[in-house]
Amino acid sequence: MTLGVAIYYKIDPKIFYHLIYTESKFYNFALSPSKAKGLGQIKESTAFYIHQKHKPGKLYFPMYNLKLSAKYILYLQERFQGNWTLVLAAYNWGEYNVAQRIKGMSIDPHADYRYKFKDIQETYDYINKIIPPAKKA
Repeated sequence: MTLGVAIYYKIDPKIFYHLIYTESKFYNFALSPSKAKGLGQIKESTAFYIHQKHKPGKLYFPMYNLKLSAKYILYLQERFQGNWTLVLAAYNWGEYNVAQRIKGMSIDPHADYRYKFKDIQETYDYINKIIPPAKKA
């Protein structure tokens, strides 16, 4: 189901799979201390932001949650010009926080910006779990 949603929304299946695993370990009833719910750990407020017709309680339905997660990733990809390290940082730490951190910066879609979050340990570790750093020769 996870890979099918990734392919349908044209999101890198490996990244989407690792994101969902990192968020919930594939437990569709996952609930975070901040009230993020389901497979993709989406908050009700984010769900309404992504899908205006969202109905509270639906975030525990696996397919619904995966679709919202994918749509949110697509939104973040557009917002951060396809740069995966920024997209993942925003998914974890918040879009506003990331936007403030990179304010005035020109975004290279292929650059590795994880160093920008080294002081935000949870976000830095989150990015590394989903996209491991390149091995040095």
